[in-house]
Amino acid sequence: MTPPAQQKARKSATRAENDIGIIRLPVIRATVCGVGVYRGFAPLADLADISKADIYDQIHNPKGTQRDLNKPHARDAYTYIKSKDIGFWPEVFLCVRSKKVVTFQPMSDDYPDVGILEIDKKAAMKTGAIAISRVDGNHRLHYGDGKESGYTRIDKQVSFCLAYTLTRDEEILLFKDINDNQKSMNTSHLDGIEVRLTPEEELKRKNPQLYIAKRLAQDPKSPFYGRVFDGGKKVAVADIPLRALTTGIEYLRSRSTQLPHLDDAEAEYRVIANYFEAVKKWQPAAWTEPKDYLMLRGAGLWAICFIGAHVIDLAMIQDEFKSQELLAILKSGKTWDWGKKGDFTGLSGRSGALEISKRVTRNLQDSRKMSTSKLFDRIMA
Repeated sequence: MTPPAQQKARKSATRAENDIGIIRLPVIRATVCGVGVYRGFAPLADLADISKADIYDQIHNPKGTQRDLNKPHARDAYTYIKSKDIGFWPEVFLCVRSKKVVTFQPMSDDYPDVGILEIDKKAAMKTGAIAISRVDGNHRLHYGDGKESGYTRIDKQVSFCLAYTLTRDEEILLFKDINDNQKSMNTSHLDGIEVRLTPEEELKRKNPQLYIAKRLAQDPKSPFYGRVFDGGKKVAVADIPLRALTTGIEYLRSRSTQLPHLDDAEAEYRVIANYFEAVKKWQPAAWTEPKDYLMLRGAGLWAICFIGAHVIDLAMIQDEFKSQELLAILKSGKTWDWGKKGDFTGLSGRSGALEISKRVTRNLQDSRKMSTSKLFDRIMA
């Protein structure tokens, strides 16, 4: 049989196999960086059919691995592969979660790692549990199956890597490694993954600011409860990025002279949570109508963290740490307008946060101490 005839026969056989729900693909089997994988080539539409994205949702799917879909990004990927005669398409990385849907048949005893991979397409496409997940390549695969109106199936051959030895935690760890240095990756999602993969005691030691930020997000008694977005599917009420809050906690901890004496992230968390509860009581409108105020975003969020270091130190020096005691210090200074067009308009970034903090804290005092501004006046007099 001539090569063209062989190719035609192979295509006919593959089409027949696909019709009955079995995809047969020549692959190479190997262990790469500790991961057992099959590598080969397949029509893009088939890879889209057999795989699903496990979208992380902090409420409905807290064990998910994948970030939320960016539809413009997915459309751009579809248009590129659809329109290009010559182009570059990065390898799609998938992961077998149900070993029942794949079977590997070696070509021979002499070449045990070269063979045919059989994928039960019907089983993989069933609704419910994900049999084959998308670790990297969700945007490239999303429209390729032609199921959405206006998008036809793409049968062009693309390369794939299919892992078959990973646990769920190992899968999400590789997802993090793949995306960690990409600019477009949501950093809060990566922080959320780190929290999920790191034992609590280890996280407290190695990344206490992230531990405290996540506790603020998850503690029902915290003023940030339900308001922190840690990646994945967008949640309307979660308007504070986990990374921004983590950075703010890092600023607070680095400026405080008293918190390091506690020598435990959980103890620090309790004091910091009390402080933010005091802030909420101090400026309640900023919490109920956050879009109208600067306090819970950008420079405003970081500013209240810088202010927190000063307030907490004032209180702890007097052996105080409760919310009402911290609130009394906050109320001891000038009344500020935190609205969009208020006292801090135009200030942004870390430098803006420091300027806001400077203005606020120089007027603060407790019942036994003079404010910085009054002390300044005395010195200059």
